[in-house]
Formats: sequence, C-alpha cells, structure tokens
Amino acid sequence: MAHKQLTICPATPAGATDPEGAADGARVRLVARCHTAGQRDTVTGPRLLALDFDGVICDTVHEGCRSAWQVCREFVTLDGDIPPPELAAVFVRLRPVLEHGWEFPVLVLAILDGIPEATIWDTFQTACRQRILEKYRVTPKEFAARFDAARDRTIARSLDDWLAGQGLYPGMAERLCAIQQSGLRMYVVTTKEGRFAHKLLETHGVRLPADRVWGKERARPKPELLRALAQDERVAYRDIWFVEDRLKTLHAVSRERDLADVGLFLALWGYLMPTDLDEAAADPRITPLTLGRFCGDFADWTR
Repeated sequence: MAHKQLTICPATPAGATDPEGAADGARVRLVARCHTAGQRDTVTGPRLLALDFDGVICDTVHEGCRSAWQVCREFVTLDGDIPPPELAAVFVRLRPVLEHGWEFPVLVLAILDGIPEATIWDTFQTACRQRILEKYRVTPKEFAARFDAARDRTIARSLDDWLAGQGLYPGMAERLCAIQQSGLRMYVVTTKEGRFAHKLLETHGVRLPADRVWGKERARPKPELLRALAQDERVAYRDIWFVEDRLKTLHAVSRERDLADVGLFLALWGYLMPTDLDEAAADPRITPLTLGRFCGDFADWTR
C-alpha cells in the first residue's frame, strides 16, 4: 500500500445564512405556524419530547473524524494516529453532508482522494459516496461495523480519549436534567449506535434510561419511530415535539399526513446545509429553533 498524499481542495458553500438572525426574523411567522396544526394553538409545551443526538444534544464532529481516520487506515497507509489539522478542518466544514455514521470514513476517503469540496457538497449522497464504495470495494454495513469497532477500541483503551473532542452543547446537560425532573417524557431518537449516545449522556450527568435512547439498532426511519413513540406512550401526535438538525428528516415527517400535528423544530446550532434555513422557511410546519430558546421555557419555542 502506498502512502496517501493529502490534497485539500477548498470551496466555501454559497447561500449560508446567519441562524440567529434568521430565527429572530421568523418570530412573527412562528405563531402562525403553530396555528396551522388544528389544536396546536392551545399547546404551550409537549407531553413527549423527541430529540436527535448528533448536532442537537452533542457536538461529535471531532471524535467522528478521529474514529473515521482509524477506519481509513485499514484501507490505505496513513501517517499518524489522528488526522492532520488541515484534513480535520475540511471534515468539520463538510460534516452537514453526512446522514449516517457509516458515511464518516467515506467522507475522509473522499477528502484524501482529493475530491473538491464543491463536488462533495453537491454530490456526496449520490455519485461521490458511490465512487468511494466502489473504489474501496466495501459496503455500508462493513463501514458501519468498522466504525463502531474503532470507537469500541478507543473506549476500551481510554474513555477519556474517546470523550476528548466531543461534548454536549452549552447549557444542554442542565436543560435535559431539568426536563427529566419536570416529569416530561423525553426520548433520544438517533441514527447513532444507541449505546454510544447513552454513554455520552451518562458521562455528562444526564441519567436517561437506556430504553429511552433509540439508536440505529432500531433500524426504522424516524417517522416510524415517532409513530411507535406515540403508540408506546399513548400520547396524541399534537403532544409530541421533535427536534432535529437534519432538514431532510423533518421534511420526511412533514410529508406524512398522520403526523401532521407533530411539532417540528430545526436545531439551528447543529450541522445544517447552507440552504437549510431558506428551505425551512418554505415549510410552515417547521420552526427554526436557536440553542438559547431550546434551553429556555417551552412557551418561548413558538413565540
């Protein structure tokens, strides 16, 4: 195997918008949105809160890059146990293109192969991703297993090393603990391996029962998971609020007629694509939410 020569091809995505400013400008529109779902105008808070993990509760991008780097060393010869700063910087910028954990090493390999950032932004979920899978003759399932194994090795060697470079967003642990103490039912619904999400929550003092952390092992789309939550907890859809940083997922829920009353919130502090704010503004079901508002009273989320 030959050593890979790192080639960085920067390209700044166009169309980015200031999240805080967009949220402030949308406040008048938020009240109207809350009145579009029948009885939602009488709801000042949820009875069940469903939260995505990466990009909503926890910023895991640096740990994800390091674990992906370890996986990539199984395919190409790379110098060093951690990715070089210049590659890590590109990975952080491109993190919003990722939708599943197994794609993390795919992105690292795409960067190593010198694929321009603009191409990755535009085609990662289609041609770019497929190009890497075919070149390295590996399946998504194999990448997923190797990615989880890399994390397990790091945890076994040193939990502190695994925790380094990832953490809950400011004010998040306190807010989640307060929600738990209030008696509100709260679930984590994530494409991440559930045990990893639960370990991170536990480490930061958030004692959420393991059966309330629904990870990729559930192997079901999030609209189906929301239906399962409503059935298991015997709550009406209008009493469920769902916070997610992936707009595509919120759109998938929004398209389901039976889920029309679920409250949908776009986490502006997460891994957003450059055009997400403008696209969210076109969907009256979706409310943009800042971290500050998330950490405040539920009544403020829709004002």
